[in-house]
Amino acid sequence: MSEYDTPYCNASGHWTVATRLRVRFYETDQMGVVHHSVYIRWFEEGRSAFTRALGYPYSRMESEGLSLAVTEVQARYYHPARYDEEVAVICSLEEFQSRGLTFSYEVRRAADETLLVTGRTKHISVDHQGRVMRIPDAVRCGLLAGAAGHE
Repeated sequence: MSEYDTPYCNASGHWTVATRLRVRFYETDQMGVVHHSVYIRWFEEGRSAFTRALGYPYSRMESEGLSLAVTEVQARYYHPARYDEEVAVICSLEEFQSRGLTFSYEVRRAADETLLVTGRTKHISVDHQGRVMRIPDAVRCGLLAGAAGHE
């Protein structure tokens, strides 16, 4: 795995950022197994780390009038994460379209890189009134420039 929180280009040619998280007690059931809904939250953590690592965080997008509304979530579960384990959330920008983005994810156990979950989220660009809008050139350039700065 590459260095954490540093953008890199993966084998598919997509910009990627890996972030480490430790499984917290409240994220688990009585057997110490992470609840399935938590992985969706971890996807969000991965996306946030991704945009921060490229120098264009969600907070900046929001302040500039852009929100990315989730339109679709997919997750496939292979193995459970357990209380107090470290996991790596690996987020890649799979598609960048005029009005939307698609991210893909892998969640792996950090200790041995076992694949736990894969997923995808699709997002549509909306303004603060919820109307669909083109992704502003400043955002497109900011993310792409951030990626280019890490080549």
